[in-house]
Amino acid sequence: MTGNSDERLAALLNSDPQQGYVELTEKYLGFVYKIAHSKLFGICSKEDIEEFVCDIFYEFYCKRDRIDLERGSIKAFLVVFTKRRAINLFNKKAKGQDGISLYDDNLENILIDNENVERRVLEAEAKTKIIASVKALGSPDCEILIRKHYLGQTLREISIDLDMKVKTVEKRYERALKKLRAVIGGVENE
Repeated sequence: MTGNSDERLAALLNSDPQQGYVELTEKYLGFVYKIAHSKLFGICSKEDIEEFVCDIFYEFYCKRDRIDLERGSIKAFLVVFTKRRAINLFNKKAKGQDGISLYDDNLENILIDNENVERRVLEAEAKTKIIASVKALGSPDCEILIRKHYLGQTLREISIDLDMKVKTVEKRYERALKKLRAVIGGVENE
């Protein structure tokens, strides 16, 4: 399903670039924004993140002739492209900061936000445990879970990409979730 819609979107980007750009942003704007926000929150303002997302779509649009659907879906390209650009921007912004001034008006907000920091650290530890547990499942269970929950693919799309039957992917997905729940046990989703 995604393969056909990706092919149609790639063709539209080349035949009618303006309409292709509109459809590309309508389909993936929220997705790209979510990735950008998760990587840049705290170091960039909301406006900077919005501008960054616009830049991502513009750069992707300018490179539309290089889209190779044999190597991956448009969504996968956007994920990699957005993450790499976000990490580069994060590092650039982080280098530009000299630290926290004691005379900074925002210092009070940073100190008050201590509880938020503790929560983030605990969430990061839980995520690390989950990622390690998912990787321990091995292939193709690990790949199925990542494609389903991280890339947002349907089980049907995963079955096509992995050249497996849909029922097989469904069963492997269910079993992988059961194994993951058994391994993680105490990690709760709030």
